[in-house]
Amino acid sequence: MLRFEIAYGKAYASLSMGRPSRLVLQKQREKPVFMENLVNLADGPMFLEAGGQLIRDAAGEVIGAIGVTGDAGEMDDVCAIAGIHAAGHKTCSDFTDPQVVRAINVKEATPGISTS
Repeated sequence: MLRFEIAYGKAYASLSMGRPSRLVLQKQREKPVFMENLVNLADGPMFLEAGGQLIRDAAGEVIGAIGVTGDAGEMDDVCAIAGIHAAGHKTCSDFTDPQVVRAINVKEATPGISTS
């Protein structure tokens, strides 16, 4: 019954931290006090689990985010990425040139690889 809220929370986490939500979860594991404070300050629901992806335009600008839930986090990521591509947009993992990655501030690990 909470699928929408979970998916929304994953997208919110991605947008608020500027990275896929599984990297937000990784950040929580690395810096739990920082993330606890951030979640408390957040003006919306942050769900710290894989399945949230930033939506980028062809130039790499963030134009939104999507959250997917219903399966394992890695599969939720795969589905989110497929949906973004089907809509004609890009994800963080579509940018590989180091200069572009740095310029548009991509924070990405290989999709489908667990960061646990």
